[in-house]
Amino acid sequence: MNVPIPNVSCTDVVTLCSVSERKHSRWPLLGLVIAVVATVTLALTGAAKQVPGLEFMPAGHWIANLDLGLAVHVDGATKKSDAQVSVPGLTPGTQVVQDETRGYVVGEDDVTIFGKSTLSVEATVPVPVKGERSVSIETAGGAYSVFRQSGQIVRLGLDPQVMSAGGPVGSPVATSDGAVWVHRTDSGTICRVARGATSLDCRPMAPAGHSGGLTVSGDRVLFVDTTADTMSVVEAKGLGAAVKLGADVPPDARIAPADAAGKVAVLDPSANRIHLVEARVDEKGALAEQRPPAATVQLPPGEYDGPSVSGESVVLLDHKNSSVRTYDNQGRPKHSMPIPQEKGRPELVRGEDARVYVDGGEGKHVVVVDKDGSLQPVPVIAAKPDAPRQPVPPPTEPTTDKPADKPADRPVAPPNTGRPVPPPARTDPPRTPPPPQTPPPIPVTPPGMPQNLAIAITTQQVDATVTWGAAPANGAPVTAYHVSWQSDGGRSGSASVPGTTLSYVINGIWQGTDHPFTVTVVAQNSAGRGTPATARQVPPQRVKKISLTKGALASPCAEPNCYWMHVVMTGFEPRTRYKVDPHSTDSDYKNPGHSLTTDEQGSAVLDAFYYHGAGHTVWVTADGVSSNRLEWTE
Repeated sequence: MNVPIPNVSCTDVVTLCSVSERKHSRWPLLGLVIAVVATVTLALTGAAKQVPGLEFMPAGHWIANLDLGLAVHVDGATKKSDAQVSVPGLTPGTQVVQDETRGYVVGEDDVTIFGKSTLSVEATVPVPVKGERSVSIETAGGAYSVFRQSGQIVRLGLDPQVMSAGGPVGSPVATSDGAVWVHRTDSGTICRVARGATSLDCRPMAPAGHSGGLTVSGDRVLFVDTTADTMSVVEAKGLGAAVKLGADVPPDARIAPADAAGKVAVLDPSANRIHLVEARVDEKGALAEQRPPAATVQLPPGEYDGPSVSGESVVLLDHKNSSVRTYDNQGRPKHSMPIPQEKGRPELVRGEDARVYVDGGEGKHVVVVDKDGSLQPVPVIAAKPDAPRQPVPPPTEPTTDKPADKPADRPVAPPNTGRPVPPPARTDPPRTPPPPQTPPPIPVTPPGMPQNLAIAITTQQVDATVTWGAAPANGAPVTAYHVSWQSDGGRSGSASVPGTTLSYVINGIWQGTDHPFTVTVVAQNSAGRGTPATARQVPPQRVKKISLTKGALASPCAEPNCYWMHVVMTGFEPRTRYKVDPHSTDSDYKNPGHSLTTDEQGSAVLDAFYYHGAGHTVWVTADGVSSNRLEWTE
């Protein structure tokens, strides 16, 4: 007989799991052994019953779908929505976080608590801290909401436990013993919330005024000091020896919450790059001083959030291009894909199952980032509105020749008449559980409108770079984007790019003209072309400027040390004739000036007006614009 065994924690039963699997401690060893033995005994005796609190959804990830009014569970392994709880009144920004037995829907004013075994709401409690959106974190010790600005750490529950760090804190991290760690960004204090604790253990460790953040490597907490470009192990009495990162990082660098196979990802958001820093901790709990240099990866232009870590993969969310990217711990690109478009801002969430989930702003989609860096979009859908939860049917005993164990269950033998006795009729036939409900397939329709269409102008004010965010795919991959443009002066054109490309450069759109133009971008999938997005661009305002420097030696010239004036004009009207006049502080200086015609960009370069009067100040004017004033030297 196959007997289901509850999940066993590798931390407590060392003989069952490898050391590398020690991640999520659940029960003390004695309690675990008793529970397993009891489960086996009940199954063997036929007396097993559903135990409330033991049968609940696997770790996975919960998300609030605003339109459906549901908290929906997404199984990270199967990449499917497989359970739901009705939670009316969901608002943008609602978060769902879970512990072992309950889920918590954290809204602006209330926390709705539901049971994961019953899939029904149990209670509603006020949000402990109002006026601030929290950061959620799931640990083996419970579900937490961390309010970074006020420094409040809340362990969620029917009676939530509120603890204060005394000031603003950075992003929280967790260790496998169920503890939560935060860093006070103003004082350098590092605080620990032990599993089941009712207060914080805070100690001054990091230098006050130094920026940085916490991360976890080999289940040891590290402090990454972005002011000093160092990293230290957080020990009981303070920080261990500081070692160099091997990279120059800015104070606002963002630190991944955990290592990716021994490498910590540090994001430089302004420079669009990540540094992968060696962070392995030896058996003595120290960082090796002799370490390989950090690997630096230049990212495509974007607005990046993160980094986070799924297994051994680094995860980055690009808000500008509405996409998610993954890299291995050496910095090699692995996968990238557009994010399904929704209202609101998507965000990265790291689940207790060590996967990363990219939540859509309205909870309609989740992108599951698996531990190998692969990406899978999952539509967040309802299985069946208001469908009752089906209880698990009891096990059916096999038919055997062995009499029943209980005397009351034994059949009474008929009197011996010499005739064969028919076998007793079966009164309790085995019941077949209903087949699982398969969500209806999503119909394929043309893509939605490309998002955030924008036009950038080159410094030469001739070409235009068009960028956009990925269009909602609507059931089938976007295969192409079609770009077209129309100038008010009659110039027009069109082009097509692959569905993975989110930009296009229109060359020479303002070559010799100042007319406004309109750009249209439309996405296409197997169902056809979707809703177009349009943007209009007017010519940039021209700023007339004249720059004057000392030019080359003039020849012929009657005076010694005679040099030309080098004049550069920009921002003037294209192909227009202007008169340039030189001036000097020498009252005897006279020059009739020189006429020239600007090019198609409104620029001109001129070497004229030779001069030799050292100590004088000279300048030129054209069309009422004056150049800089230059003191002439020999």
